[in-house]
Amino acid sequence: MKMRYKNISGPWLYAALALLIAANVIMGIVLMMQSRQAMRTLIKKRMLDISDSAAALLDGDIMAELTANDNDTPEYKSQLKILRAFQDNIELAYIYGIHDDGGEHFSFTIDPSDDPGEFGETIETTEALINASKGKADVDETPHEDRWGRFYSSYSPIYSSDGRIVGIVGVDFESEWYEDQISRHLTTIVIVCGLSTAAGIVIALAITSRIRRRFRALYNEMDTLEKNVEGIASLIKFDDVGNTAAHMIPNDIDSGETDDAAAIGNRLRVIQSELKQYLDYVHSQAYTDAMTGVNNKTAYLDAVKRLNNQIADGNAEFAVAVFDINGLKTINDNFGHEYGDRLIIDTAIAIMNVFGRENVYRIGGDEFIAVLEKTTLDDIADLFSKLDKYLEAYNADLRHSNPLTISKGADIFLSGSDTEYRQVFKQADQAMYRDKEEYYRNLKNDPKDGDDE
Repeated sequence: MKMRYKNISGPWLYAALALLIAANVIMGIVLMMQSRQAMRTLIKKRMLDISDSAAALLDGDIMAELTANDNDTPEYKSQLKILRAFQDNIELAYIYGIHDDGGEHFSFTIDPSDDPGEFGETIETTEALINASKGKADVDETPHEDRWGRFYSSYSPIYSSDGRIVGIVGVDFESEWYEDQISRHLTTIVIVCGLSTAAGIVIALAITSRIRRRFRALYNEMDTLEKNVEGIASLIKFDDVGNTAAHMIPNDIDSGETDDAAAIGNRLRVIQSELKQYLDYVHSQAYTDAMTGVNNKTAYLDAVKRLNNQIADGNAEFAVAVFDINGLKTINDNFGHEYGDRLIIDTAIAIMNVFGRENVYRIGGDEFIAVLEKTTLDDIADLFSKLDKYLEAYNADLRHSNPLTISKGADIFLSGSDTEYRQVFKQADQAMYRDKEEYYRNLKNDPKDGDDE
C-alpha cells in the first residue's frame, strides 16, 4: 500500500507571506506620505505662528500712519524694536512690514535687517501676500526669489483699533532650511520603513525555512513508514495499519503551520505598531519646546484656535497671563547666552510650578504665556503672588549670581466686549509692559535702547 501526504507548505504559504510583506510595504509608504504632509503642515503652522505673533504685537494705528520720513520718531522706533526682537531671537531670515499700495502691488515699510528694503521699495507679489491683504494669513506654497535670496514666506495682516487692515507682516525663511526640514524627516521615515520591511522579509524567510525543514524531516519519516507498511501488512490487519499510521503521524502539522504563519503576521503587526509609535512620537515632539519642556508655539496656536471656537459658540471662560524676563539682553551680553538660556529654563520651571505645565506656552525667546480656563483675575493675582514668593526663594539661593525678575500681566475674557482671543492677549500683554516699566522706574534705571526688556 502506498500512502500519500499533501505538501501543506506549498505555493499558498509563499503567497500568504508575500501578501503580508506587501501589506507592510504599502502601509510604510502610506505612513511616509502622511508623515510628509503632516511635517509640511507643522512647518507652515510654525511660520504662521511667527508672523501672526508679530502682527498682533504691532500697533496698527501707528503702522497705518508711518511714512519714510518717520524713521527717527519714537513711534517708528517702537514698532522697529518689536520686529528686531523677532529678527534677533527666532530662526528666520527676514521680518518686515508691508504696505498694500492697491491693485495687488505692495511695498516695504519697516525692515530691521542689516540689509533692509527701502521704505516704499516694491515687493514681489505672491498669492499668499494677496490673501493676507484680504485678511487671511497665508504661507507661500512655492519659493520666490529676490535680490536677498530664495525664500518661502508667511504673511499676516495688521489690524488697526477699529478693525481695518492697515498693513502686513512678512517673514522670510530660507528655502534651503524649509526643504531641509522636509528632507531630513522624510529620510528618517524612509530608513525606518526600509528597516521595517527588511526585518519583516528576514523574519518571514527564517520562519518559512524552519517550516520547510520541519516538513522535510516529516516527509522523510513518512517515506520510511510507507516502505515498512507493506512489510508488516501481512502481520496486522489493514485497519490496524491505518490506525497505526494515523497514530504515528504527528498531529501538529496543521497547527504548526498555523502557529508559524500567525507568528509572521504577529511580528509584522508589531513592526507596524512600532513604526506608528515612532510617528506618534515625532508628532508629539512637534508640540513641545525643546529647551524648556513646556508647550511650544504650535501647541499655542491650537489652543488659540480652540478658544476662538469657544468664543464663537458662546461658552468661553478663560484668562491669559503673559510673562517676560527683565533685562535678558544685558545678561546675555555680560554673561553669555548659555547663562541666559539657563535663566529661560529656570523661568519656565517657575511658571510651570505655579500655573501647571499643561497651561504654559513658550511663544518667543523669553516670552511665556499661561492660558487658564474658568479662572478669575483674583485667581490670577493669587498665582502671581505665589510666583513672586517662588522667585524670592530662587534669588535667595547664593548659587544664582544674578537675580531673576519677571514682568507679568493678565486679563480675562469678557463676554460681550471681547470677540476674539487676540483682544484678551493684547490687554494682558499691555499689562505686562506696564509692569515692566514700573520695574525699571523702581530701579531708577531706564532700559537701554535695544535691550530685551
